[in-house]
Amino acid sequence: SKFLSKDIITEFRGRGDEIHVFPVSFKEYMDVFDGDKYEGWSSYVNFGGLPLTITMNTDEQRMEYLTGLFEETYIKDIIERNHIEKIQEINDLINILASGIGSLTNASKIEATFKSVIQSDISLNTIRSYIEYLKDAFIVSEANRYDVKGRKYIGTPLKYYFEDVGLRNARLGFRQTEETHIMENIIYNELRVRGFHVDVGVVMKRNRTKEGVQ
Repeated sequence: SKFLSKDIITEFRGRGDEIHVFPVSFKEYMDVFDGDKYEGWSSYVNFGGLPLTITMNTDEQRMEYLTGLFEETYIKDIIERNHIEKIQEINDLINILASGIGSLTNASKIEATFKSVIQSDISLNTIRSYIEYLKDAFIVSEANRYDVKGRKYIGTPLKYYFEDVGLRNARLGFRQTEETHIMENIIYNELRVRGFHVDVGVVMKRNRTKEGVQ
């Protein structure tokens, strides 16, 4: 099957339009969720918006499904298609991005984390390539920094968000579920679903920098 975005574009170039289908929004989720909005929000924050999770009866079923989907479909597909030999490296990178959703970062910062925490000598180019693989597979997307007053892009650092927070949580064993960071990811995804191009807004004021999703 054609799974990655670049495969779709190559296969159908000049013969159709590419439509990015997102996981369901919270509003769509609540349209079919059997419970009140507080229960629905708790479920959505933990298990995301992949449609099949809504039909499952227990949290254990959802956890098992999302974990299996991430490991057996997404990761295996990326490794096989891109002929990745150092499998632990890309797994470590995914963990770093999943743990740091909503945090400003770049390839250099990630490289420093590899060296200081994981004791790995992974190169900058390899990190950049792995991130592109994850973006092509619709696992993560990025928000660039934008100077609101100067009306220009600043460059790095930027922010990475998961296309579905349920997959992000599954990757971390449903342990790191801080609602503030996950909510930022959900808001980012919601804005994209509504057709907005989302940047990280930057305003310089009296030697201080304020950040915000824009």
